[in-house]
Amino acid sequence: MVCKSVQNLEDTLRRLDKEPTYATYTAVSNAIDSVSLKESGLIPLRLAVLRNFTIDPIIPVIKGEMALSGFYTVVYLGGYDAISQDVFNDKSSLYEFKPDIIILAQWLETLSPLLTRKFGPSVSDQVNNEIERVLNGIDEFNGALRRNVNAPILINNFNIPSYPALGILDAQSENHQTQAILNLNKQILNSINQLQDVYLVDYMSLAARLGSEQGVDERYWQIGRAPIGRNALIPFGQEYGKFIRALNGKSRKCLILDCDNILWGGVVGEEGLDNIKLGEDYPGSCYKVFQQLILNLHDRGVILALCSKNNDTDVLEVLNLHPDMILREKNFSAMQINWEDKATNIIRIAQELNIGLDSLVFVDDSPFECDLVRKQLPQVAVLQLSSEPSTFSARLNAKSYFDTLTLSSEDRNRNKMYRAQFKRKQLYKASGSLEEFFAKLDMVVEIGLLDSTSIARISQLVQKTNQFNLTTHRHSEGNIRAFAESSEFDVFYIKLSDRIAEMGLIGVAIIKYDGKQADIETFLLSCRALGRGVEDAFMAQILNYVKEKECTSILGHYLASKKNIQVADFYGKQGFRLVSNNDGRSDWELLFDERAFSQPDWIKINFKK
Repeated sequence: MVCKSVQNLEDTLRRLDKEPTYATYTAVSNAIDSVSLKESGLIPLRLAVLRNFTIDPIIPVIKGEMALSGFYTVVYLGGYDAISQDVFNDKSSLYEFKPDIIILAQWLETLSPLLTRKFGPSVSDQVNNEIERVLNGIDEFNGALRRNVNAPILINNFNIPSYPALGILDAQSENHQTQAILNLNKQILNSINQLQDVYLVDYMSLAARLGSEQGVDERYWQIGRAPIGRNALIPFGQEYGKFIRALNGKSRKCLILDCDNILWGGVVGEEGLDNIKLGEDYPGSCYKVFQQLILNLHDRGVILALCSKNNDTDVLEVLNLHPDMILREKNFSAMQINWEDKATNIIRIAQELNIGLDSLVFVDDSPFECDLVRKQLPQVAVLQLSSEPSTFSARLNAKSYFDTLTLSSEDRNRNKMYRAQFKRKQLYKASGSLEEFFAKLDMVVEIGLLDSTSIARISQLVQKTNQFNLTTHRHSEGNIRAFAESSEFDVFYIKLSDRIAEMGLIGVAIIKYDGKQADIETFLLSCRALGRGVEDAFMAQILNYVKEKECTSILGHYLASKKNIQVADFYGKQGFRLVSNNDGRSDWELLFDERAFSQPDWIKINFKK
């Protein structure tokens, strides 16, 4: 039986998902604090917040956002304007806390009165020196943090003044206040681009989007050094949530769209191809703008699918023949166009694409359909759009379901990969047996040790892969780079191609060495590469490599999660001996002897040392 506090957390999370007000964020934050990590069933996340202003009011929003993504957030809140005490003392409470992510939040008015309140004609010759002083301070903080922890760091740039000190004269020269702060922001970006796992939270754009009167509260700044306006607390907290989700592999992968009154105005089955609203004039122009946004997401690697109660011939006619359609049939990796309920069809789409329900975003205009999916498939993110199409693009943009901090060639080619998977299924149906199918595929794998060009993709796989992931350990780009540079670790990758298409980098293994014993810290493969023996080939090559390093044994570990049950006995099938099994963790050992480890004969292997 679910205890009362856990039930309260579940209820408040559902309310927050439907009604994201500051009160519901605070209710979720309080509900999290009232249950233990074990009771919550959420993933632990340790967040350190260092600040020179009162950022406390946005913390409930961050905790609520992370709870919606499955995280139990514990927060270390540094003292007001006490960043130096935390970062420069290697035995500080910050480092004892061992954060997973660090927010370094600074307000320019605290940091530099000269660039803000005191700016005037008499200080113009001091501006460059002041910018350099501020930058040096930020660099020193980042440097100290990076020496002591590998956690990703989120730092912010600064708002430009709503009312510059020189009034309208300010815009007449690049040496005046606005340009000085823009220059400072540019140099901050240049500086952090030289560092690993340091990311810019764009306060400047966020404040501009909200407007100065919404973004900054002068009264509360003077009262309690709390400058973020009441109506800006949720947007600021959500902005941090976007970064933390992306860093933890919680970005969504697939956008599922209804058709009528979403991709075009009107019902095509009733109005026909020529009479739906889609074109250069309002409201048809709004649907074209929305389609262009969706195509941009497609080009970033978001998988597109259709889920529509319609006759498939009517929908395909619009996709293929309407002159103002931006999205075409080729842009969609899956379609369920029929008269069945949409929850069932969404499950079919997930199965066809072999991705989890928590990777999906469903967009519809029908309150009934949206509520049905929310109730039956709570893992799916649901966006209900209004009847006003001019709001569609802004509504989807605001949710930032698909935000990532890297963009690899695999991302850009993801939709091609899924269309190639459809061709493989056709080839399988035409084959007499599984062995014949494998032989027809002409599979080639490349296995090698990490190089610098693969770090971003490897980190992305480690963060996102859930099903074939033996330990579900998550590592940032900085962690991966540190492993690769250490003599105590080897980081392996595997790439796959076949006669139909290149699949790119699809697997990662991280091996740790302790004398003559090796330890498999991470072993994972993308779900789209499973069922062909690739995992066996990858393991065999790693075992042969480790054995050549004169190791006498190797350990493997399985940590159970909600999604990786299919690999619970993977090490047993690879010849490892079970040495312990308790509380969702099993440990396995393989003693090396004279034998070599073989791999499937239908896969050609290129090993790059």
